[in-house]
Amino acid sequence: MGPDLQTSDPRYLVKLHEHHRQNPLTAEAFNDEEALAPDEQRFYSVYGPSLTAGQRTITATQDVVDPEGNTFTLSNSQTFKVVAPRFNLPPSDVHSFYPPSGGTVSLNMLPHIVFKDPHLPWERQMGASTPPKDGSERARIPWLALWVFRPDELVSPGTGIFAGKALSSTRATRLKVSDVIRAGTSDICTPYKHDEASPDEEDSLADFICVNRHLFQALCQSYKSDGSPTGDTDLTSYGYLAHVRKVGSEALKAAAASVTDDCFSVVIANRTGSSQNQDSSSLGAVAHLVSLEGIDPSFKPSSDTELVTICSLFSWTFSYTLQDDEAEFANALKAIGTPTSGLEWLRPSEDKYAGLLSAQEADRQRVGKRIRDGYSLTRYRTISGEETIALQRGVLIPTIPSANTALNKPIHLFSTQLQILDTEIGLVDNSYASAWNLGKANALADEKFLSSFVRLRTTVYKRALLAAKAEVMGSQDGAPAALKRLISATDSLLKLSDAKKDNKLKWSSSVSPERDDGLSIWGEKMRAEFANAVNTEINKLGQGLSAELYDGQNNPSSSDWAAVVAWVYDALFLANVPWYHLFMEPSSLPPNSIRFFYVDPTWLNAYLDGALSIGNHVEGDQDSVRAAIKLQLQTFFATKNTKSGYQPQVPISGFLLRSPLVADFEDLGIQAPRKTKDSRATILRRVKLAPDILLVLFDRALNNVEFPQGIEICQPPHEQCFLAYNGKIEDGKIEMAYRNITTKSASPDNVPMKPFDTRVPKPSETILNSQYGIVLAENLAKDVYDFLTNRPGATFSETAPSSALLALHLSYTLAKLSLTLPPLDPDHLVGDFKITMLAVQDLHGLGSQYKKREKDTRDNLQRLLHDATPRRSENTQGSIYPSPRPPYWSVISRTVPDDREELGSDSGTQTPASPLPSEPQYVLQVYALGYKLFNDPSGAETRVPHDAKGPLNLVFGIQRRQQAVDTPYALRRMAIHIPSETNGSVNSFLLGYTGPGAYMANNIRYIPGISCPVVANSEAAEVIVNLTARSKGNITTSPKSCLTMFNRELTFVLRQVSLNVLPQTLNAVFTIKMSEYYRDSPIPITSTAQVKLVETKDL
Repeated sequence: MGPDLQTSDPRYLVKLHEHHRQNPLTAEAFNDEEALAPDEQRFYSVYGPSLTAGQRTITATQDVVDPEGNTFTLSNSQTFKVVAPRFNLPPSDVHSFYPPSGGTVSLNMLPHIVFKDPHLPWERQMGASTPPKDGSERARIPWLALWVFRPDELVSPGTGIFAGKALSSTRATRLKVSDVIRAGTSDICTPYKHDEASPDEEDSLADFICVNRHLFQALCQSYKSDGSPTGDTDLTSYGYLAHVRKVGSEALKAAAASVTDDCFSVVIANRTGSSQNQDSSSLGAVAHLVSLEGIDPSFKPSSDTELVTICSLFSWTFSYTLQDDEAEFANALKAIGTPTSGLEWLRPSEDKYAGLLSAQEADRQRVGKRIRDGYSLTRYRTISGEETIALQRGVLIPTIPSANTALNKPIHLFSTQLQILDTEIGLVDNSYASAWNLGKANALADEKFLSSFVRLRTTVYKRALLAAKAEVMGSQDGAPAALKRLISATDSLLKLSDAKKDNKLKWSSSVSPERDDGLSIWGEKMRAEFANAVNTEINKLGQGLSAELYDGQNNPSSSDWAAVVAWVYDALFLANVPWYHLFMEPSSLPPNSIRFFYVDPTWLNAYLDGALSIGNHVEGDQDSVRAAIKLQLQTFFATKNTKSGYQPQVPISGFLLRSPLVADFEDLGIQAPRKTKDSRATILRRVKLAPDILLVLFDRALNNVEFPQGIEICQPPHEQCFLAYNGKIEDGKIEMAYRNITTKSASPDNVPMKPFDTRVPKPSETILNSQYGIVLAENLAKDVYDFLTNRPGATFSETAPSSALLALHLSYTLAKLSLTLPPLDPDHLVGDFKITMLAVQDLHGLGSQYKKREKDTRDNLQRLLHDATPRRSENTQGSIYPSPRPPYWSVISRTVPDDREELGSDSGTQTPASPLPSEPQYVLQVYALGYKLFNDPSGAETRVPHDAKGPLNLVFGIQRRQQAVDTPYALRRMAIHIPSETNGSVNSFLLGYTGPGAYMANNIRYIPGISCPVVANSEAAEVIVNLTARSKGNITTSPKSCLTMFNRELTFVLRQVSLNVLPQTLNAVFTIKMSEYYRDSPIPITSTAQVKLVETKDL
């Protein structure tokens, strides 16, 4: 693997694949043996280091002959220390372990631990327990062993150095090593001794466990062939429980393994969950990786010793189960699916939309289709503050996206330009707007990308501006034209010096959209030349040093451009996209499931457009630099790499896997072969979104043409499980099930690892110590060796049993799940990704009712400001220009709304026939925001504080009456008449109104407008708040959204209200009239509400 590749890189698999293609000699650098297939592995009994830990002396000698022929020898010695772990093991050395922490396995499963360092089990030299035997080098005793205990088997004496020390969750105690070595007593002993060469190690803290002497002796003694113990301390059996396995590089690439080497060392436990001491009501277990250092024939705990203190280097807890003896991996695969179950798509559970799809109403069916297509209903607050609901979907969608068509706009100024309004159900789709905002936020948060992108923008802008000016100047008529421009500039400066300084001038514009053809960037000629110059400059920066297009592998001419390309490429691999922007609905991915999806290219386009929108400080909405950058990026993704021969791979599909397997197996195998002769990477990215959720991305459509061999999920070879026995144990007999472990080439008659049909019963005590559940590894290895060498037609020619042989015998058969993909559908093809196309797709066949929400562009915004000419205001001090309100505030009119304007049908379709109500459908209550709500049981009166200091925000709570039936009445407008005078009349509730306006509390289907009609004495007699249906023309543009059955509440807030707080109005009751206008009838349905002004204490 290249030195610059990191597994945290989103494109790690793609880069690793390309590195192996360009450096094939380094793919199998371990040795010169034949390369391994992804599902193959090679076992080694021992892979010890050249030098074991400890103090070593190297001596160099040289025979020297002087000119006289005299010979003498020169020598020099150097003492050095080989360092290796002793009492503490770095957590990074552990690659994985099984069972997982907190997991559950069957009683006959042997726990194991996998190390990244293939030398680790043999880095420390162990003393010989017995004289060397034939083949003993193939079962070299490691200094590590994996012991399994019941929690009640590990206790603390509570005295001496253990006094006041608490036990950890794995029943270990943290102690100083030197204290343990010196604290040998008659009750407690330890095999560790003081080492003069390693004083620092003994000053450190380590974890220790206290093992019962009888259990310790059972674990550390040899056994005869009949299973009876010898009573002698002998660790020979542990030499058969450690081995090394080498896996194919392709398997590690497909698993995105966190290690660069393809060799792993494995240590297997020698104790099962079944023993005579096992309590069926307590199946908890603790696994400890212990140090065997110092345990030799000379170490014999006396009969007075109760506990033996052993150092624990790594530990975890798990549980056994009595249910069945099948491996957990196979069970978990079955829970995910079967080869014939078909593909399940990433969408909410069916119970969330099935009822809507079967409904009679068209709008309910439409909502059901949206939910089926991956949408969720989310809370949404409009720019004016109203809270409502909206549709939203993440980048992972359950449908094939439509191919991008011609450009709508190369850039977008605001995220709201990407909102989509479904006028049939009155809901806004915020999917692409949220993607735009997320892209911008992530770009601003990435300091490295931000600085590179702004520098790139600045460089392109400055160079292009100079080039455009030079081009325009060269095309002018010399000195006369230059003099004309100089005179024009002088006149403009004189006008500016006479202008009155006023910050409020920024809200009005007297500049005509028509520009002259000077050197301003907004000039017609200058604009065209600048756009051409921008494209030219970005093309130059997008080249490599060798004058060819920068492709990510050659040297760039601009480091800033390379940084931008890398960030954008990572973004297409969903880097830094939060999981809740991947899919919105948690029920889309239930436990023990696999869900397939496509990547929405329009979502990615919006995300990138938001990210590339930063740094536009000059051009405003004419962001030609951003448009040019996107075009150059499109060239990058559309151009074939000269070395690889194919275009950059971009994810377009994938799947999410939620299963305990993701947490249990660090390098879960995923295989998805390509078509023949297709050398591109098979998997683009795999990353854990959560401990049990795995995301896998492909650059292919999900069909059997792109996946000719389907998708296979398998157990990683280097994390294979081990079973103590496959047969049954009954009446003191164990059925031995053997495999065809062969040393000869495979053939139809010699299939490696194929189980033999014959099962040989043998006394169980020869293989398994029933008292403690200890597997007699040495006896088992000899039994397997004898069977393979003595059977008729033997194909096994090893000279002695070994740890590799026993590991093969104990290995559980690799479980796999193969998924077949559906056939290719020619009517639904996936197009190539195009970064420059931002057309919003009609993915659901909604037709004209699925509209892109249009926002103000530069032209109509200029026109809006140009029309808002300055007007004089008597109330403005220091300036003659009033400050305008934001566009979403209510506009106060001085005229009464004319119903005839609303009844016109030129701007919309006719209202469908609907009945008119005979009585009011809504009830009104008024109260002050922030004050206690008066609860009148009859509901006839509401109260507002008379003694409030300053203006109030009044809430007009309008709710549908409880007795109203669900008849589809079309509410065109609602008017609330509030008595108001400025002459201090006791009959007025308000003292006029000059506040900022009103806003809807939670129903955005209606817009509040305020009118203060003027009477004869030029004083307002009432304030009228009109709630009008949100539409561009007649109400009938969206008739269903105005039905009373869909508008159960029309509450609004009238801000900054000044009440008529005269002494005479205290405890006075005022009547507020509410008029409801339905369909095309000019006659309203009228009701009233009573409001009383009281002191705050009476609320």
